[in-house]
Amino acid sequence: MRLYGAELYKLFCRKFFLISCALILGILFVYFYFVNVGDERSVVDGRVYTGIQAVRMDREITEQYAGKLTDEKAEQIIAAYGFPSKVEEYYGGFRDENYLNGFVTEYLGNGYMRSWDDYRISTALSPIGQTELGRAAKITGTDIAFDYTGGWYAFLDTLQLGMILGSILIVIGVSPVFAEERQNKTAALLFTSAEGKDTDVRAKTAAAFTLTVLIYAGIVLAVFLMVRAVYGFSGADCMLGLVKGNQLNVNYAVTMTAVGHFAGVELILDFLALNTLCAVAVCVSAYFETTFHTVVVSCAVWIAPLLFRIICRGGGYLLMAGTPLFLVMPGVVLDIYQILIIPVSVAVGIWGFCMYFGVNRYFVD
Repeated sequence: MRLYGAELYKLFCRKFFLISCALILGILFVYFYFVNVGDERSVVDGRVYTGIQAVRMDREITEQYAGKLTDEKAEQIIAAYGFPSKVEEYYGGFRDENYLNGFVTEYLGNGYMRSWDDYRISTALSPIGQTELGRAAKITGTDIAFDYTGGWYAFLDTLQLGMILGSILIVIGVSPVFAEERQNKTAALLFTSAEGKDTDVRAKTAAAFTLTVLIYAGIVLAVFLMVRAVYGFSGADCMLGLVKGNQLNVNYAVTMTAVGHFAGVELILDFLALNTLCAVAVCVSAYFETTFHTVVVSCAVWIAPLLFRIICRGGGYLLMAGTPLFLVMPGVVLDIYQILIIPVSVAVGIWGFCMYFGVNRYFVD
């Protein structure tokens, strides 16, 4: 336990690592505030709200309509707020909509919005039973749950960036775990200590994965608190396809999954992805003599699936989806949701392969 604590302290308390943590949390906050919150816009009674005020207004006006979506509710929303109709050049969306009339118009209106120069303003609503919403309700055997779901979109979007930044932190933080001892010429000294080589290897490995868990927990907590403070997490039982940025498709079952459930699956896969990357970094660290080379090679291994996909134009996508880079992307998880067992098996296989060869390599030195 003493050796484990010392190894964890060495990994965690490096000045460069701590500065990187602060920088990455700062980037995450800036992205959330300026990209997610900064893009919010809501028009109510002719008044334009933006940013946090737009989120608050949308949450407030949606509250009274939350619950089962009915034709009566849809008609009441349009009677209160009207059909969106204002279009601006080069802006691909109606500029006078809020969360309520925007939702109703998109899924029930008889118009459409493809771009600023290709649209038709809705003039009437279709009955829910004759739309994709009705077909989804029939297939799932449940009512269409309606609520403000902006928080879930922001959560998944910000979480993706957080996990990518967290992956960089893991490479920076874990890479020295074995390589540093060779770089500083202290490996032989450690192996002659009272604890011995076996205890030293276990302590280093445990410290590396503890650091990974702390990075994961810190990022998830940061994203959760930011989203909770601005958006809230209402609408967890709404269908994933109804969350802003996605489209409901009755031929694609995952889009009818509750968004809260999907987010839970994504969190589990993120945990697996970061731990798999940790195993990769531990393995690479066991084979190289300096921290610098370990960081460079670990980054190359992490980014290689993206380069492979670009070069091969999508070839091997199912296998690439199980790598740490792709497994943290909700869009990829959406694509492979029905066959998650394959990418999960790939990730577990990478983890096992790297741990076996990495630990054995350090033992034989």
